[in-house]
Amino acid sequence: MPVQALKQNKLHDQIAELLIELILAGDFSPGDRLPSERDLAEQLKVSRGSLRQALVVLELSGVLEIRTSSGIFVAQDALSNANRLPSLDDSGRRPLDIIQARRAVEGETAYLAAKLGSEADIERIRAAAQALEEGERRYDLRHPSDRQFHREIARASQNTVLADMVRDLWNMQRGKYYQRLEDHFSTAEMRDYAIRDHREILAAITAGDPDLARRMMHRHMDRIYNNLATSALELPKV
Repeated sequence: MPVQALKQNKLHDQIAELLIELILAGDFSPGDRLPSERDLAEQLKVSRGSLRQALVVLELSGVLEIRTSSGIFVAQDALSNANRLPSLDDSGRRPLDIIQARRAVEGETAYLAAKLGSEADIERIRAAAQALEEGERRYDLRHPSDRQFHREIARASQNTVLADMVRDLWNMQRGKYYQRLEDHFSTAEMRDYAIRDHREILAAITAGDPDLARRMMHRHMDRIYNNLATSALELPKV
C-alpha cells in the first residue's frame, strides 16, 4: 500500500489510522520494525510532533511498541488490538473530551460551591484536599482523594444534577486505556501541581468568591488537559 501525504485535519488520528491500515494490509507484520520517526514524518509530510502523538496512541492501544534506542516495532498482538479505535477509552470516549466536559461542569460546581456551600461542605472539601497532600508521591487521573475533592465541591454546589454529572464524568475515567495512559502522564510533578491548584480552588471557595473559584477550577482543568495532550510528545525519539 503506497504511503501518501496526509491533510492537516485531525492529523494524529489520520496518521494512526493509516498505520493501522498498513498493518492490517500486511505491509508491516507483528515484530517488524517500522521506518524511523524521521523517515515516517518525511514520507507522510507531517511534523514529528504530530507523528509522536499518533505513535503514543498506537502504543497505548497495544498496536506498536516504542523501544528506546531501538525503534518502533509492530506489537505481537497488533492485529487483534488494531480493531480497537485508537485514542478512545474502552467505552469509545476520547479522554480529552471527558476532560473538556469536566472543565465545563466543574467550573460551575466550583462557582456554586463558593456561593452556596456551607461550613460543613467546606470542611469536607478541605479534608479531601489534605488527604491528597498526605498521600503517595504520585498523581493519576483517578486518584481517590482527587476524586473526592471534586465530588465534595459538586456536593457543595447544592445542585444534585450537576453533582450527578460530575460523578458520571469521573466514572468514565476508567478502563485499560486510562491505566496505560497513566504510565505516561502520572508524575510527582503533576501531583504537586494538583495540590497547589486544589489549595487555590479551596481558598476561593472559602472566601466566598464564585468568579475566582470558577477561574481556578478552569485553570486546573486546563493544566490537566494540556499535560494529557502533550504527554504524547514525550515519547523517546527513535
